[in-house]
Amino acid sequence: MARGGINKALVHAARDALIGRGLHPSIDLVRVELGNTGSKSTIQRYLKELSGSLAANHASPPTLSEKLSTFVSSLAEQLKQEAREAVADEQKQLERQQASYAQERAQLRERLEQSLTSVTHLTGELEQQRLCERMLREQLQDSEGERQQLRQLVAGQQQILEERAQQLQSLEDKHQHAREGLEHYRQEQLSQRGQELRRHDEQTNQLRQELRSLQNVQLAKQEELVQVYREQERLLNEHRALQAELRQQTQTLRSTQQAHDALATQLQLLKTEHTVLRERFNPYLLRHREHRQQLREQARQIETLQTLLRQMTPTA
Repeated sequence: MARGGINKALVHAARDALIGRGLHPSIDLVRVELGNTGSKSTIQRYLKELSGSLAANHASPPTLSEKLSTFVSSLAEQLKQEAREAVADEQKQLERQQASYAQERAQLRERLEQSLTSVTHLTGELEQQRLCERMLREQLQDSEGERQQLRQLVAGQQQILEERAQQLQSLEDKHQHAREGLEHYRQEQLSQRGQELRRHDEQTNQLRQELRSLQNVQLAKQEELVQVYREQERLLNEHRALQAELRQQTQTLRSTQQAHDALATQLQLLKTEHTVLRERFNPYLLRHREHRQQLREQARQIETLQTLLRQMTPTA
């Protein structure tokens, strides 16, 4: 089959033009003369037909076997040309389908890579959230330890205050005993009244000073106890804040896990879509194989015709 408007008359005109310029009308020169159009096989067939026509004008009429040989050759050439064109068309269609499939596969691969990147990023965030949760739990445990220590400290301070109170009570009892002894001495020893009174006053002053010192110590301990209570209240507030933050982190972790599950579902959908596209491409492969089988069958037919032609052509 001639393509691009090439026919026997155009080939004849190009051949005559080349011969007129003193050039041998080869296939390449004829094709250049025609403007680089037409297939070489078609130009060769037309040149053979023209050469046969010119030889027939100067020779005897062809025999039946020569006519049959010419017909079979022309038929074989036509079959080859049709087969080449069919193969070329199928090849172009297959290339377009392969290009489309490659583009779809590239897009799917890009989407898959983006999904994997998102999964990796979310996995990293999940690990960070888990690490933060462990840190918060450790801080909470440390806070509980400090709270226990503060409770022990408060209990120790309370015990010290009780001991101080017992000491004060003991001093009051001693003071009362001293007053009773003073009264007893005053009844028994009037002569030593002045000395005993001074001694008693000194002891009383000393006891009062000790009492004031103990009262000051008690006030200081009470202030320390108030500070301890305030510190305990502050730690309790921090503990409540840490618990609230831990609940918020837990909620964020659940949201992140839900996003991770959604991405995993999307990844599974992409894999399913990839499998569907692969199944859609399989019929094109089967058609390509069928076309190749048809081409091989046509080639066998051509070989059969050529064998028949050689058998029918008389040997010299």
